[in-house]
Amino acid sequence: MNRACFSKTASRIAQITHLVALSIWLGSVAMSGVVAAIVFPLMRTLEPTLASYPNYEGDHSLLAGGLIASRVFFVVDAIQFVCAALALLTISIMIVARYQINTIARLLRIMVLCATLALLSYHLFIFMPQLTLTLQGYWDFAAAGDTVQADQFKDRFLESHSAASRILGTLTIAVLINLILAGWTLTAAPKETQRHD
Repeated sequence: MNRACFSKTASRIAQITHLVALSIWLGSVAMSGVVAAIVFPLMRTLEPTLASYPNYEGDHSLLAGGLIASRVFFVVDAIQFVCAALALLTISIMIVARYQINTIARLLRIMVLCATLALLSYHLFIFMPQLTLTLQGYWDFAAAGDTVQADQFKDRFLESHSAASRILGTLTIAVLINLILAGWTLTAAPKETQRHD
């Protein structure tokens, strides 16, 4: 197999892997929002009392919903991290294998991916650790039966909830745009370079 054929094959495999990674990424983020939209209203309807928090006098339905949703979001964040790493790795392989960034769509594809990775990095490494500490304080004080302190942490979490929703919504849209651009540039004809005789 000559070098040109190898580069073409590597680029094709990277392109397929890239599309699969973006598709899984999009599906996981979108489903996390669906899960949250189902779990919290259902918990409010069921009005549970959690045996693990016998002395907590606050809203057990919110506590139960939060415990379930937090595990879902943890798994989704792990999936996002893996898919983002694959997306970055595969686009890098494509560029090394002579994927030409010679159209506006291809340039936009790279720029949107970089912006999406930056937003995900903020979400994973800055926003979520702070939110997790707030949730952990809520659960710890609720388990200890300190309703006043637990509700203070709960209120802090609820203040951050709209920001978390906006970040996840923006990520969903950004990954969708990445997927559209990736699909578009599969078939988009490259811009012809002018030859000077």
